[in-house]
Amino acid sequence: MAASANERLVPAQEGTAHRVAQRAANRRAASAAKTPVDAHGLVELACECNRADCERTLKVPLEVYHRMLEADQYLLQAGHHAFAQYRTIISVGLMRIEERG
Repeated sequence: MAASANERLVPAQEGTAHRVAQRAANRRAASAAKTPVDAHGLVELACECNRADCERTLKVPLEVYHRMLEADQYLLQAGHHAFAQYRTIISVGLMRIEERG
């Protein structure tokens, strides 16, 4: 039984590390002096989920992402993820902003 607990712990740690790395990369991209935005004022950022194999990106208004960072209680996630401990605040197409429950 201990082996299965350890087997579950490793993917959870990898997922958390992935989420932290994606948030750090998004933070750097959003704070860059010349952050590329499209004609609609959207910036492409990585999904901040816990799935280590997730490589999805989504477009979000840069100002909205800056507000998320200031609040420090939201995750930027593509619409294919759902976690019981988070509540969806904004959902537009495949973009979803979730709040910790």
